[in-house]
Amino acid sequence: MTTIGTLLSGGECVGIGAKNAGLTHLWGFEIENDIAQVARGNGFNVITADVMGLDPHTLEVPDVLHASPVCKRASGANQSAELNEDGTKEAPEDTEMGQKIAQFIDVMTPGIVTIENVYAYRNFKAFKMICNALNRNGYMWDFDNLNAADYGVPQTRRRLILRAIRGSLLPNLPQPERWVGWYSAIEDLIPMLPESQFAPWQLARLPDEIKGALLVDSAGYPDESGARVAVTRIATEPINTIVANYERRSMRAFIVDQNYGNSNASEDRVLSIRQSDAPMVTVTAGGPKREYRSWLVDQVNSSTVTSRPDDEPALTVSVYSSKHQSPRTWLSQGRVVSMTPRALARFQSIPDDYRLPESKALACKVIGNAVCPLLYQKIIKPMIGE
Repeated sequence: MTTIGTLLSGGECVGIGAKNAGLTHLWGFEIENDIAQVARGNGFNVITADVMGLDPHTLEVPDVLHASPVCKRASGANQSAELNEDGTKEAPEDTEMGQKIAQFIDVMTPGIVTIENVYAYRNFKAFKMICNALNRNGYMWDFDNLNAADYGVPQTRRRLILRAIRGSLLPNLPQPERWVGWYSAIEDLIPMLPESQFAPWQLARLPDEIKGALLVDSAGYPDESGARVAVTRIATEPINTIVANYERRSMRAFIVDQNYGNSNASEDRVLSIRQSDAPMVTVTAGGPKREYRSWLVDQVNSSTVTSRPDDEPALTVSVYSSKHQSPRTWLSQGRVVSMTPRALARFQSIPDDYRLPESKALACKVIGNAVCPLLYQKIIKPMIGE
């Protein structure tokens, strides 16, 4: 197995994973020229064209064929599309694209076929057409609802991944790996992240567990026994200090997906929160309208005190012990930052040498719609025998 061709290629992040697995990129097709240009700027032969107008008989046959059909109507985040009689939001153009991908399989019969989409796509007629084409051409195939975080990607991104192989046994999926925290993935970028702030309604909807650690007055006041008591601030007041009990895991940082718990949402809805040692929430192509904000503090424990300048990601820390010898860590201030396109690219496992466009909206679109290169690399490598 040596070459790969891709349909609905986007910025060709599948090509990154394929290249890292040992494949050579043969061709790709993307209908949006500005996105195709990003792929071309990164060295991939991605042609601006509508897949529906292509004739597979005229193209060089790759060893591996990949397709990522448009998933807008299959996505659970799409609240605008109406349900059909079969209970899905599938539109005629979805079915037609499924037929087209099936045609590519029938004509080319490549050794390997991979399909990526949201998991609800399995209920579309288009997906059944693709599966029928695999059956009639003698492929062994399967599909799974894979979490990219299980394969080294610092993001919990679940996607339907179909793997099909012709003339051979379908290898097992690689074993899941230990999750990578989002903080470690972007730690070196943190000093360059732009300052931001949480809106009052966001602070009000933080989970109680985080409020308890976050919205606390530094000095406190003594109770009748002389012990210090933390003073909790209301959510709409500025945050002056973070207090963390040494017996608990010190809160290093947490990240918030602003698209959750927005100001028009119901009162019982909360923000999507991830602590520093957990993978990032799923990155989408929302562009500037969708912001990911992070609260950053220093990582400390009961026996360690660190001090850093205010312009570094970790902040000045001091330790206080009451007469009852109950150590508490006071962090004089926290830093709220927003994620840049490069940080979001890290969460997708897109390498730093991948050139992003200057337009933030376009960069976020390319990143949010991408197949995680590391995920693709790890699932395709056993199939090509490298």
